[in-house]
Parts: sequence; C-alpha cells; structure tokens
Amino acid sequence: MAMARIGETPTAMIDRVASILESFVGQRPLTLAEVARGSGLPRSSAHRILQRLVELGWVERNEFKYALGHRMFELGTQFTRQRSVHRAALPVMTELHRRTGLTAHLSMLAGAEILHLERVGVWPGDAGEWCAGARQPVTRTAAGRALLAAIPRAEWPEIVFGTLPTCYTVRSTVQLDRELARTRDRGGVAVDPQGCALGVTVVAAPIATGDGGHFALSLCGPTKSVRTEAVIADVRRAAAAVWRQASGIPPLRVRATETRPTEPFGRASRTVGAIWSPDAEPLVG
Repeated sequence: MAMARIGETPTAMIDRVASILESFVGQRPLTLAEVARGSGLPRSSAHRILQRLVELGWVERNEFKYALGHRMFELGTQFTRQRSVHRAALPVMTELHRRTGLTAHLSMLAGAEILHLERVGVWPGDAGEWCAGARQPVTRTAAGRALLAAIPRAEWPEIVFGTLPTCYTVRSTVQLDRELARTRDRGGVAVDPQGCALGVTVVAAPIATGDGGHFALSLCGPTKSVRTEAVIADVRRAAAAVWRQASGIPPLRVRATETRPTEPFGRASRTVGAIWSPDAEPLVG
C-alpha cells in the first residue's frame, strides 16, 4: 500500500492495517473515533489508513461511519468455498433449522477461540458473538468444549479463563476437565446450559474432517424450550452426516423404525435411529 510512512517497515504497516480491520470484528459500523480507540492507533493514522482501505474496497464509508467492505466479503466467501466441510454442512444446517426452529452454527477452532463460519437462524440475535464471523472463547462454548474433548491435549491452545458472563460459565481447569469428561460420556457431544448467556442452551458435536481444521456443528435455543436429550441425538447424527458428505461417503439408507415428536418450538415427527442426508427423509424434528 502506498501509504506507509518514511522509515516504517512493511511489517509495522501490516500490523497497523490488521489492527484497523480487527476493530470491526463483531461490531456495528464504527466512527473514526471508535476505530482509533478499538485499534489503539492515533486518530490521524487511523484516518489515513481508512481512507486507503475505502479506495481499495476493503472498507466502506457511509457518511461518518465505516464498515467492512465488499472485498472482505469476497475473500471470506473464497475461504469457505475451499473447505468441503462448509459445503457439506449448509444443507444439513438448513434442514436442522427448518425442522427444529433452533439456530445452527458451523464453527471452527481458531487459536483459543471458536470462530463461527456460518449460521442458519436468527435467534438469539443478529449481531455480537452469535453472528457469522464472530468469535467466542473456547472454554465458554459448547462447540469449543466438544473440540477440546476430541483432540489430544498436546494440541490444545493456551487456555485462559477470562470474563465470566454468567454464573454457569466454566471458570477453572478443574471445572473444564469435569465438563470434558461429561462430553466424552455423551459420545463427544457438549452441552452448554446458559454458560454463554442466560436463557441460551447450546449443544455441539465435533465434525471429523480432513480439511486441516477442527470443526463443530451446534444448535442453540431458549433454555426453557430445548429438549436436551433430543437435541443431543440430532446434533450427533447431523455432525456424522456432514462428515460423510464432506468425505464423499454415500449417505446411509434410512431404516424406518418409529416416529416421535420433538418440540423445541413446536411438534413434528421424525424417523429415529438414522443419519440424516439430503437424499433421505429429514431426521430432525
């Protein structure tokens, strides 16, 4: 970029641009003052960098506020298209949401955080830590604990127990180990009742993949409405379906056994005891 100061190294300039872009993560459109404060840069430096980023399409300006631009969206789209697990997950997530009314997330491990790659559903909100592109601490989330339980401890990121948003949030190594033991007892499915936010229950399962990342599929809904045992079964089978499709393995044939109602938000019937696939009757209900 033709905006580096005399004597400023390329690495330093990249760090400054990165700090500007990262200030937008999980945020609404920001003013110049908010970008400067979030990036830790002087206002004049933030303004100069933002001007150039607007010219390049990385950032958009609307009157006195800035937001990430179309070029960021294009790159993000290319990132997800390169991963077979993302392509395989979308139809499964869509069906999960359609049949349950719960919000489905596809997430991956990114350092000591969970990065939400995709979301289907609008509850509990359209912004903040629940939206696609947002991050949550790995210990605070069902997706994070499902992945920690599935990978060797030597591959764990550095575990830090930061802000505790609720009284149900995991707050120590002893408590984390206890939760991971419960997760393994459920066949790898993690349950987080109100650890991220009061009134929100999240159930997550890891997705085995050869894409070089650690991915998880989750469903979240109101704690008072979620039937945990039914959702655990749904998430486990859906994660297996994503793995099969991402791996190119033909879907299992559904064997009709029985139907039963599942009602996180309403009543519906579904076939029990079979992995869902787009070629079969939906499993989630």
